[in-house]
Amino acid sequence: MKKLLFQFTLTILLLSPVYGQDTNAIDSLRNEFTAAKSDTAKLSLSNKLAREYFIRGDSITAFKYGYTSLALAQKTKVRLYQAKGNQIMGYLHTILIHMDSAKYYNNQVIQILKDAKSTEEIRVVAYAKNNLAANYQVTGQLKKTAELLIENLPRFEKIKDNKLYQVTLENIAVTFNELEDFEKATFYLKKGIEFLNKNNFDAEHKIGNYLTGALITYGQNDLVRMKTYLDQVKSYLDELGVTSLYSGRYYAYLTWYYVKKKDLKKSREALAQAEKSLQHLESRTNYYDFYNSQYEVAKLAGDHQGALKASHILFDMAKEDNRASIAARHAKDIALLASKLGDYKTAYAFQQRYSAISDSTKFENMEVEIHDLEINYQTAEKEKRIALLENEQREAVLKSKNQVLLNLVLGIGALTFLLVMLFLFYVLRTNKKNNKKRLEEIDRDQELKISQALLEGEDRERMRIARDLHDGIGGTLSGIKLKLSDPTADRELMVQRANEQLSTAIGELRRTARGMMPESLLKNGLETVLHDLCTDLISSEVQIEFQYSGLPADLSMNNTVHIYRIVQELLTNAIKHGKAENILVQLIHEQDTILITVDDNGKGFDLATMSNATGIGLKNIQNRVDFLKGKLSIGSEPGNGTSVNIEIYV
Repeated sequence: MKKLLFQFTLTILLLSPVYGQDTNAIDSLRNEFTAAKSDTAKLSLSNKLAREYFIRGDSITAFKYGYTSLALAQKTKVRLYQAKGNQIMGYLHTILIHMDSAKYYNNQVIQILKDAKSTEEIRVVAYAKNNLAANYQVTGQLKKTAELLIENLPRFEKIKDNKLYQVTLENIAVTFNELEDFEKATFYLKKGIEFLNKNNFDAEHKIGNYLTGALITYGQNDLVRMKTYLDQVKSYLDELGVTSLYSGRYYAYLTWYYVKKKDLKKSREALAQAEKSLQHLESRTNYYDFYNSQYEVAKLAGDHQGALKASHILFDMAKEDNRASIAARHAKDIALLASKLGDYKTAYAFQQRYSAISDSTKFENMEVEIHDLEINYQTAEKEKRIALLENEQREAVLKSKNQVLLNLVLGIGALTFLLVMLFLFYVLRTNKKNNKKRLEEIDRDQELKISQALLEGEDRERMRIARDLHDGIGGTLSGIKLKLSDPTADRELMVQRANEQLSTAIGELRRTARGMMPESLLKNGLETVLHDLCTDLISSEVQIEFQYSGLPADLSMNNTVHIYRIVQELLTNAIKHGKAENILVQLIHEQDTILITVDDNGKGFDLATMSNATGIGLKNIQNRVDFLKGKLSIGSEPGNGTSVNIEIYV
């Protein structure tokens, strides 16, 4: 439960409570938007309209105004407004948990304002950083979340945004609580409460912080302090005198408190109050809290059917919201409860789902780790180049000093000429040897550092593969062993299920191998693999023509794989983004050049705005072409398709 509570605490705090707003606010904003004459004024108003519609649950209209802001941002030359156009899209995608889109737009904001100076620029960057923290939190990358939030605190201090500074303190406390670093969680919680009291925040903001305190003390099993925090929340709710966004959460936390106390009667009373709050305020967050409370009360009462029903609802909600870690937790709960009720078919099915979702989450975390390794490697390369430049400067200084010394000695006169020449010869020879030794020592040190970095990276990759094999395939095989060792089980059914699990394990092993190197590429060669790829993608909506004239016989497998990945990515872009119906793929070898052409009749795009339209796939293609020391050119117009030409020299 703790992980579920954490995730929705962080996300909901990105939205300020806005209930009870003037119903004429949207009409007023629309009138202002229609009357506005400048693009920047329209952009600011469309951002506000996107937020207003989103808060009221109309996400379709919210995105309509979000894309309007993005289009206006591309027209303006003012970078602050360019960033704000991307910011509203990052905000909407973050709250809706569209992970890839949210990261893209938030990173666009950070890139545009990478040297932010004004208060407003710093504010926009800080919002984008907090949204990125929410992205990492959703995928369970909690250390990244904590780093981004702590890094953001000085920004909020500098721009004097007390509300977001306090919310960020609160989220840091919850993050460390999830990491089970209770000392830091308590430190940031107390710091947040002190800041609230010092700056005279209203009751609505104080409620959130004290609810966080109740959550943290709940995780530490400190029921005395949890009840103290909950009593404080109740006093603030009474003070407000209106239905609050937090009332449902308060009664949910009160339910968990009484469940911990094993007081079934009071926990049911608190659960009834939580359900009543849903009638006034149907928040998605409150529904999660309510069904979690229902699950805990059912477990306390020994009602396995009731607990199973609540777990199914929570699992379906988590799948709808694309929250993998939450879905995995409830899949595991369903498997255990179904097993207790004798429904072994359901138990087995959800155990499989739990394993699949967990493996997917591990892969996402692995990608982040690999990205961090790449950054560390690039940093090491930069440091190496800096060290070489410094060595060259030192060598130049030493040569300059020697030349000055030589000029001074020559001026002494003919009488001491021979002695001076001998002396200079000795000095130059000694300095040259010393300099050579220094350069050799520096080169050895740099080579040693690089070797160590590469070895550490290889060790970490081996450990990751070993861990995945142990947790994934190893877990499946252990399950088979347990089933086969059960003397009471139906032997025929047991063998059938063991066979199914072995097929799953073999499939996982093959997928792992294919991810490392396309198997058919090794067996059949590039022509067959590309032909199969084009054939697989042909459908009633898409026709693909493939033309191939061979590759050099001495082309390395590494370069062959890169060429395959380039064509694969171009086909994906043409079908998915270009909506093409006819595609021509050519791979031609002429003398010392490989020509790759992919033409489609899709919707195309404006090359003038390509820097904004370019996605991760096109960047990957550019990186591979650069690695192969080739050239990439793109021709496209809106409505007239796209033509991509690549030249690779061999």
